[in-house]
Amino acid sequence: MKELVTLRGRRMCSLLGSRKILPLHCSICLSVLCLITGVGAREHRASPTVGSSGVIASAQSSLASGNPTEAIQVLSTHLQAHPKDTAARLLLGEAFTARRELGQAEQQYQEILKYAPDNYLALAGLGEIYDRAGDPAKAEAILAHAAKVSHGVPKVQTAWAVVLARLHRYSEASHALSEVPPPKSPEKRLPFHRLKASIAAGLGDPAGAAAEMENALALSPNQAGLQMATAAAETEAKHWERAAKLAGPLFARTHDPALGLMLLEAQLGSGDEIRHTLEQLRTLTLSQEQEVVFRQRLAEVLIAHERFSESADELKRAVELDPSRAEVRFNLALSQFKSGGLDDALATAESMQTTADSAELEDLIGDIQEARGDELSAVRSYQAAIALAPNEEKYRLSLAFDLIRHKSFEPARVVLTQAQESHSNSWRIQVALGMVEYFSGSAEEATKTLLNGAGMAPDPELALRYVGDVQMDESGPPNPAALTRLCEYGDAHSKSGMLQFYCAALLFRRDYLSNDRSHTEEILRRLNTATEKLPNEASPHCQLGKAYRWIERWQDALRESETCARMEPNSPDAHYRLAQIYQHLGQQHRSEQEMKLYQTASARLADENARRDETIKTFLYSIQGQAQDRK
Repeated sequence: MKELVTLRGRRMCSLLGSRKILPLHCSICLSVLCLITGVGAREHRASPTVGSSGVIASAQSSLASGNPTEAIQVLSTHLQAHPKDTAARLLLGEAFTARRELGQAEQQYQEILKYAPDNYLALAGLGEIYDRAGDPAKAEAILAHAAKVSHGVPKVQTAWAVVLARLHRYSEASHALSEVPPPKSPEKRLPFHRLKASIAAGLGDPAGAAAEMENALALSPNQAGLQMATAAAETEAKHWERAAKLAGPLFARTHDPALGLMLLEAQLGSGDEIRHTLEQLRTLTLSQEQEVVFRQRLAEVLIAHERFSESADELKRAVELDPSRAEVRFNLALSQFKSGGLDDALATAESMQTTADSAELEDLIGDIQEARGDELSAVRSYQAAIALAPNEEKYRLSLAFDLIRHKSFEPARVVLTQAQESHSNSWRIQVALGMVEYFSGSAEEATKTLLNGAGMAPDPELALRYVGDVQMDESGPPNPAALTRLCEYGDAHSKSGMLQFYCAALLFRRDYLSNDRSHTEEILRRLNTATEKLPNEASPHCQLGKAYRWIERWQDALRESETCARMEPNSPDAHYRLAQIYQHLGQQHRSEQEMKLYQTASARLADENARRDETIKTFLYSIQGQAQDRK
């Protein structure tokens, strides 16, 4: 499956002229200054020099009135006579910072640290300067030391967390704030909650981020920028109704494109009618360059909610505005393909071949031709993609999958074997080869190859499921290596009910064929676990029915077999086994009923070719879904 070539995440930072569509981490203020301003002389633990309290008060008054120059004059004169007055020098550093004379401010904090190296306020001031100078790594080291020597002073911890968040060290930032209460003053509490929201977003906790933004909004409910940031957070958390409630009035008032996109996404998420919002978005007045970008973003939102037809309309307009943008035309072809407009998709894609041909484009054309039923043209396009990008695994897989789809197993084997030469560590190629062996009738070779693939995969469960399917399809004793691997994985991953089922069912078949009842309790335990993990699957109940019947626990066999037949009414085997159990229990009438159901189900039973077709379809669906996360 192809992806939009311009899409880089649903909440990406992008520009529409002077208007910005920002994700949570882009819109939240992460400034040390906005959180620790004032962590200077006013909160210093040391007492000022005797006689300096008036100087401090005067300088503080000047700073409060927005006159740092006056504060600098007063404090500089005082410090000539009292150079070790820490409170005054801290305040002087703050005054220089307010006047953006960072070099002078740094000198004041460094002077303090000469005779008081663990003065956490001077360290915090230095951290602020380095952060403002664009060196967050240096600021973090200073603030980490300040946090340590301050023994957890909240404002220092908070300043440290700000820089950690800027460095994307969100887990450490969260830990730094774990014991920090929200500031008492609303003007400090608001950026504190926005900082926590940013950290939560960085940790992949959109609901937590939204909750913190709501806390911030409660402190200033009429601030439009805060409303917008909160709407973005609620959108990211998929709290669609709340997001729409916030974004709707803002968009109606401002006609801001970013807010309109948020509103549209919220309405799409909640299933609301989008026609009116879409019409408003399409009539916004933008420059040509802005409109091209905006139409792309609008299409991305629509595509994310599988509204491919509407997205094609937006991309078609973007192409009309700027035909030279190959990525927009590619996205148009993809949207047309997804919406079922195969002829339009092919025309759009083929129009790019002379000026912007690429392996991705040829791969898409192959998909379009396949959907149109033109197998030969599809194969040619997949081959063209390979020729353009011979070292890319995904294009060889596309060709192999297409050949498998049409049961051309020998050509598929050749393609995959060639791919294996340049991608010897690819688990997908190994799994595809294994399934080709299976479809070709070689279960033994299929099992061996699939186990190799499972050994290469970062998450082997999908490959092991194929191993289980292959082994379940056999009638003889299971492959010992496969049985061991399935059971080991099932034991190590308690949530994997299907692997637990494969293990138990194959153990049962092994022991049934050898008439070995020594592992009965283990088999029953595993099968019962599988029924708990797979409440909607008939197979564990069916296997339990067989196992209980084998050891002559007839009432248990009856219960599980009835469940099996109820959950899988088209299974001839289920009705035949139930008929035998009823006959043993003396319920002749019910046995005859089940035999009639068995005969009806047998008449409907798909032949071997139809079963294989379904298996091929299922395999291609699952493996191509996995291919979206290619290494």
